[in-house]
Amino acid sequence: MIHTDGTHNILVHKRTMYMEIWGHEFWGPDGETIWYQWDYPRNADSNFVAGYNVKTGQRFAYHTGRDDGSIHVNVTKDLSLFTGDGTFPGQGPTAHDSAWIELFRPQMIRGDSLALNSPDFWQPGVFHTEHLVNMSHHNYHEEPNVRFTPDNKMVIFTGNMFGPSYVFGVELEKAVNPPAADVVSTTELARKYNPVNPPLR
Repeated sequence: MIHTDGTHNILVHKRTMYMEIWGHEFWGPDGETIWYQWDYPRNADSNFVAGYNVKTGQRFAYHTGRDDGSIHVNVTKDLSLFTGDGTFPGQGPTAHDSAWIELFRPQMIRGDSLALNSPDFWQPGVFHTEHLVNMSHHNYHEEPNVRFTPDNKMVIFTGNMFGPSYVFGVELEKAVNPPAADVVSTTELARKYNPVNPPLR
């Protein structure tokens, strides 16, 4: 971090492990937290979405599942939900089914009263993942760049699975007993509207 006058240079994260990767940092909508992707190390099942609160100095690390990696992540203002835009299969050796728009429900891991904790310790958590949109026909050379609507009811993203680029929205609340004719998968639609151009990896 650095102030606009060039002062107060602060190193937010220092790498300490061989093949450790961090990046794609962004400000949370609360204006207090810097979030970023953190692999500790890369190509292992030790991937996190990490956060650093600039006011308190507190750090968070939410573990993501083997197939839950995303190019970009975003979060609601109240920090109650995260979303990821997935990635193409094979980008990392641990990713096999990661071409999804994902909803992440964060849960902090709480220890017992004997667990040693300190304000400068990382506070651990996990993401509970829900698939929202199958992106297997999307060409990830165009990154979906997910974000929540202000009311937290939808995730907005870009996609080219039907050929041209569109802006899509997916509701977070599940439909209750929708008519069968209204239920169509994105992969079926992609094969219908873009049968000639398979997704590039």
